[in-house]
Amino acid sequence: MTGTSKAPSRLDETDRRILRALQRNGRLTNAALAEEIGMAPSPCLRRLKALEEDGVISGYRALIDRRQLGHGVEAYAFVKLAQSDPDWRTRLIEKLKAFDEVISCQAMTGECDLLVHIVADDIEAYGEFAMQRLLTLPGIADMRSSFVLATIKPDRGWPV
Repeated sequence: MTGTSKAPSRLDETDRRILRALQRNGRLTNAALAEEIGMAPSPCLRRLKALEEDGVISGYRALIDRRQLGHGVEAYAFVKLAQSDPDWRTRLIEKLKAFDEVISCQAMTGECDLLVHIVADDIEAYGEFAMQRLLTLPGIADMRSSFVLATIKPDRGWPV
């Protein structure tokens, strides 16, 4: 589930407790998860597997401090697209997905067309990425960057 969409009504309070516990600690064993939510291990495991099979839980990952990987700069690029041939958008999206520096990319309404979340080792590396790789992509008309000064709530993953 993404954005502000509501959780499916089929999720009951037990499912929600499982999800909250796993978001706090995705490494819980089934026994520890069952104990935390006040359930026996077997039904807890059945619930967990159902949440995975239904796609409510789409995966597990470690939360990594980007600085420990050498990513000293975190920025958001507000990208304005130019109109072009019908295949340009597909090519642009595939290229954006291939860049390790691009953490996420959202299509937007409003003043920018794409919001691109980017990390780089330092400001010089960001400048090189922006000027030599991002701005040279077909279909990009304009780009403005804003740099993260402090992380209030970290994202869920960084390139390793």
